[in-house]
Amino acid sequence: MNSLALCLDIGGTHITAAVVKAKDGTFSMFSHVREGVDSMADKDVILRHWEKGIDKVLSELVDPITEIYVSIPGPFDYENGISLMDGMHKYQSILYMDVKSYLSEKYAVPTDCIYFFNDAQAFLLGEVYHYGMYEQKVVGLTLGTGLGSAIFENGKVKDLNYGSAKFRQGIAEDYISTRGIIKYIKTHNHHTFQNVKELVLSDQWKEEKDKAFDFLADALVEFIQTYIIPLNPSCIILGGSIANAHDLFLQQVQSAVIIPLKIASMDEMNICYGMIANVKFNSINN
Repeated sequence: MNSLALCLDIGGTHITAAVVKAKDGTFSMFSHVREGVDSMADKDVILRHWEKGIDKVLSELVDPITEIYVSIPGPFDYENGISLMDGMHKYQSILYMDVKSYLSEKYAVPTDCIYFFNDAQAFLLGEVYHYGMYEQKVVGLTLGTGLGSAIFENGKVKDLNYGSAKFRQGIAEDYISTRGIIKYIKTHNHHTFQNVKELVLSDQWKEEKDKAFDFLADALVEFIQTYIIPLNPSCIILGGSIANAHDLFLQQVQSAVIIPLKIASMDEMNICYGMIANVKFNSINN
């Protein structure tokens, strides 16, 4: 059961492309690159960004790829490979694009060998693979430009879509996300940061940083108590760019919730391995 697979992790600001050889239930990585993407650009610009990353990982191959695995945010028709992202502040210009056919024609891979996954599901599949948690019920939360949520149970993974769940004066993603943190600081301190990383690395704004992550921790605790604890998972895995700063909020959250929290591996290759395991080896059934 061998294959040479192209794996793509497409986010709001990046594309990660990798080539993975799957053989007899094991994986080996041939090449791996990460490129920036302007997801608000015109369609042609976005595709050039995608192709730049893909072409880099394919350039040294001798044998052709046989499969393509894609992690991409929703709304998206994952079965047919069509973008449905409308009014999401990303990828507006590829609305209704048949991404599956584009990849098939561009890279000579049959459409029935191209697989699409919701990004939150792909993240959780990767972490379940990494930690070997196939027998457990696990919730995955990605904290970044948005709030992704998925659950793995009885060999199946499901998108929870709790980022758009009713929460406080809006939805959960209004509070537990980059924009939630940045908006909090701007509202209380009249200062605008471009992203959370800029805030984390700033020595000048230590008091504001502490307050902002207190705000995040309080919101995350309330969200977990409201939406996650009723699911009764054995573990919650936290990933996404904000989880890189877990030393600023994790202890505070863990002290307030009864479910063990685990920080994700932060290894993008696990997303690839998890998607392939899901389809190729039936380690996990979607």
